[in-house]
Amino acid sequence: MNLWQDIVSTALIGTERQPFKLPPPDSPLNQVLSRLDSNDREGSLLSTAAAIALYQQAGKLSIADKAKLSQPCPQDDFPYCTPLAGQYLAMMLKGEHTEVLPEWLRIATATKQLAPPRCLPELLALGKRQNNLRSAILPVLGKRGFWLASQNPQWNYVVSENIVETWETGSKEARRLALEKLRQEDADGGRERLEATWKKESSQERANLLQALETGLNMNDEPFLEAALDNKRKQVRDVAAKLLGKLPESRLCQRMTTRVLPLVQFGEKGIEVSLPQSCTPEMIRDGIDQSKYTSALGEKGSLLLQMLTCVPLTVWNHNWRKKPQEIVQGFIDSEWEKLLLEGWATAAINHQNVPWAEALLPVCSNLDYGCFQSQEQLIQGLFSVLSQESANALMLQILLDWEGEPLNSQHPVFPLLSQSRYPWSGEISNLVLLKIREIIQEDNQQLHWQVRSHLQNFALYMEPSIVDEATASLTSVVADIWRDTVDRFLARLQFRFEMIQGLRGV
Repeated sequence: MNLWQDIVSTALIGTERQPFKLPPPDSPLNQVLSRLDSNDREGSLLSTAAAIALYQQAGKLSIADKAKLSQPCPQDDFPYCTPLAGQYLAMMLKGEHTEVLPEWLRIATATKQLAPPRCLPELLALGKRQNNLRSAILPVLGKRGFWLASQNPQWNYVVSENIVETWETGSKEARRLALEKLRQEDADGGRERLEATWKKESSQERANLLQALETGLNMNDEPFLEAALDNKRKQVRDVAAKLLGKLPESRLCQRMTTRVLPLVQFGEKGIEVSLPQSCTPEMIRDGIDQSKYTSALGEKGSLLLQMLTCVPLTVWNHNWRKKPQEIVQGFIDSEWEKLLLEGWATAAINHQNVPWAEALLPVCSNLDYGCFQSQEQLIQGLFSVLSQESANALMLQILLDWEGEPLNSQHPVFPLLSQSRYPWSGEISNLVLLKIREIIQEDNQQLHWQVRSHLQNFALYMEPSIVDEATASLTSVVADIWRDTVDRFLARLQFRFEMIQGLRGV
């Protein structure tokens, strides 16, 4: 029996029944043990066990990890943001003022600043949870962020710098993002890469990858997309039709124009509309969905609306020799108002038509609800057509034209202010602040509710440098019913002001 077995046996029986005998000093370990006090039975037993445990560990090599080490992280090309800006980013990632995060990402990207390394894991995890933030997160990750993402399969949505490797071995989401990135640099090269593997892709993967062609979409893509209209899978055909509908010169848009022109005429009484009689196989091939039906328009009206969104808006200007504003005034308050407003608004978004977007935005308050898209989606889409300066100039003009009217849901600028995703100019911010003060002072519960429900959203886009003026203006008149709302409004403005100062290094 060896020494360790003696220790275990004695421990189980007890030193009173079986005394523990120290070994003879015939080895270096036993020489050390011989110095223990054999009269202290329990002590000598425990000390011997401890000494043996240490002896067994002494001199052993650590376990070698034979896994292949990853390449070290390369140096970043751009600087990290200031410590103060990083502090505000960390606060938002932990749940405070999270709605302001897109602005932080936008400013950091514009000023070529990167998120601090300590925030990268949380940013990457956020991108996994929220698809809509991924494109804004990627530019602030830097090389360190891309390297870190490559170490965790859960973050494989981040595109590797090696496009070829990602295209061949990446996940479904990573491949689509890789194709989008390639399209940004070389639109034709990206499409050719997809064409080369098209027959090998699964039906589901085809639809996913085809969506990436929206980045850099141009008429060179038209033959490939036209051929995709004959794909066996409906999901693929729908994506192809949607993309072709965004190309005003495509054959699909020309076919839609031929179908719609006889149905919509500008007569003496304004715009006159006739409805299509049926949905033909040719219309179905072009993406018209007979099952896409809304009771507000009926079956035939729903078909017309779908076709109308693909007709280039310049067709109406040329055929009727009228400006967009004149055409818009021709259908306002008519029985076809909602159909034409949604159809032409969608066409303006699809074809990025600035004059039509500027003509349609002021009347979007007439669209209480959309048939296939909500009022919010249409307004945000029309704003995306305009530059920040044009959007602000449009809203400012409406505010000035309706200066004497209260700011409520009946005011034509109210839905625009509610859905604008551009920062407002100082002039707009001051005018809105004045309107808010007036409403607080009025005893009108309906007005109070309408503005209070949007006040936090206003704080995301108002010029934050007016926070001191807003604090002095509103806190002096605020009633109890408004206090909590105003406090949160001012807190968000203050947070944005300090955050932007941090990003600017002030």
